Amino acid sequence: MLSLFAGTVAVLAVFTAVEKRHDHPMLDLSVPADRRYLALCLVPVAASFGLVTLLTYLPSYLTAVSGYAGGTAGLIMVLLTLPVLLCPMLAAGLVARGVSALTLIYVSLGCLVVGDATLTLFGEDVIILVVAVPMLVTGAGMGLSAGLVDGQALAIVAPEKAGMAAGFLNTLRLGSEAIAVALYGSLLATVLASRIREGIGDFPGAGDPTTVANEVAGGDLTGPAHAVDAPARAGFTDFLVHSYDSAFHTILWILTGVCLVLFLVIGGLLRAGRTPRPDAATATGPQAVG
Repeated sequence: MLSLFAGTVAVLAVFTAVEKRHDHPMLDLSVPADRRYLALCLVPVAASFGLVTLLTYLPSYLTAVSGYAGGTAGLIMVLLTLPVLLCPMLAAGLVARGVSALTLIYVSLGCLVVGDATLTLFGEDVIILVVAVPMLVTGAGMGLSAGLVDGQALAIVAPEKAGMAAGFLNTLRLGSEAIAVALYGSLLATVLASRIREGIGDFPGAGDPTTVANEVAGGDLTGPAHAVDAPARAGFTDFLVHSYDSAFHTILWILTGVCLVLFLVIGGLLRAGRTPRPDAATATGPQAVG
């Protein structure tokens, strides 16, 4: 993994050098150098960490920890996905009525932060009605900005560069989804292995903590439970459930932190890239002359 990351950095450096010297670059580096454009490109990155990760791993939590059947877990996930379907239409209607698109983008980022933080209400015996609002809010965090970001970002660049600008935006969108999901899975397995390692010694024959953590992270508690003696299986299963629940909450706080940092970075870039209004003292006309 470290070699792949090092190779990526090296190839990116070569790509940057080549693009700078090319008369007709595939990616004009002046495009992502625009702070406002770059800020808007980071909005989908926040959605990748704040929502796409949960779309991938929350079903495993619902089946492994909350004990829901697969079909029921799928229905519960609609609370996350429904806002992604409806909120773009809502946002379009609000913009048509005069609401600033940037205001809605800020609201969407706030929804990701608040939604991920309040999803920590999830627990082994939690009633779905308790977490329904946090799930809807988290989904709105992606739905409100979907479409608006693309339009706002491409409006900043010159029309002849719109193609490469759209390509860069979608590269960050899809690339960050892959990175966020992989990072979530790695963190979950690591934190879960740490939790399991703390108490697995009480269950002889349970096996290697890392191996057990990988299976549990995928939603499989039955396999690891059958590795211990029958009288201890119920206790071991409860131990695995508690470990998964604890690890899940830790990851949620990490996701909240990532979304909050991106919120602040995006806000800072948008403010820094804002075109300053001309000072009244330098304005032309009778008042300035006077």
